[in-house]
Amino acid sequence: MNPASATFPNQPAKYLGTPLIRPENVVRHLLDTPDLIVPQGVIIGYSNRLHPLLEARGFHNVHGYSSPWRSMWLPKGSDQPAVGVVEGFGFGAPGAAIVIEELVALGARRFINLGLAGALPSDVDFGDVVLCTSAIRDEGVSHHYAPSTRHTYPSKNLTDELRQSLLNRGIAFSEGMTWTLDAIYQETLEEALTYRDEGVITVEMEAAALFTIAEVRGVEIASLFTISDHLLSASEWRPAPDKNLLIHGLARGLDASLGVLSPGQSFEAAPALDGDVDAKGHFG
Repeated sequence: MNPASATFPNQPAKYLGTPLIRPENVVRHLLDTPDLIVPQGVIIGYSNRLHPLLEARGFHNVHGYSSPWRSMWLPKGSDQPAVGVVEGFGFGAPGAAIVIEELVALGARRFINLGLAGALPSDVDFGDVVLCTSAIRDEGVSHHYAPSTRHTYPSKNLTDELRQSLLNRGIAFSEGMTWTLDAIYQETLEEALTYRDEGVITVEMEAAALFTIAEVRGVEIASLFTISDHLLSASEWRPAPDKNLLIHGLARGLDASLGVLSPGQSFEAAPALDGDVDAKGHFG
């Protein structure tokens, strides 16, 4: 094939086709469970860094969402919780796409994506909170759901609510665009400089896919990031020097998210946490 005539996806209008595997078929065994608890609001996390924060806020881990090896954190003592948290399933757009698809099929309708992101400009620091207003679609998943465009967007209403929740709690934050790329070891200097000069604040692996899927499925999503590493502020990539910076950033984002998805409910504050240096970047 002539490279000039190549398209992505290979079948450009494939999003108009008939999917062979439907998420509602995959989770049918759960839909028939009489005591299944599916909160309307779900926070999507990634690594296990949220575990101690959730435990300190009175959440417990319930297995079987939506596969036997996945779980959801739910508030203790509530038969019909407004919010749950899924995390620890890994990272990247394909895995996150599976999770949100199955949760939508189970009945969840409002989502906040809470993860780590690399910084492009130098005026944001490790552990800072960033509210995402749009995502550049440089991953693969979103293009299989909707026509290829350069940007995709979160829910305006839910993003506005999340912004207000941050302001109400006195949490300092930046807001702006993210660059979503699912090939972390191919984030090139040339790309990063171009996007930084366009005003892009962060780079991560999931937002564009989640925004696109949410729009296609008719649900709401917003996104908060904590800065875990810097791509351009020094002569080489720099991870956060102390994982406590990331944990405290995630704690602020978690509290703001809980305030949106479960308004009026009080959650305990997390204790200060200490630990060793964590060299993982925005994929963990």
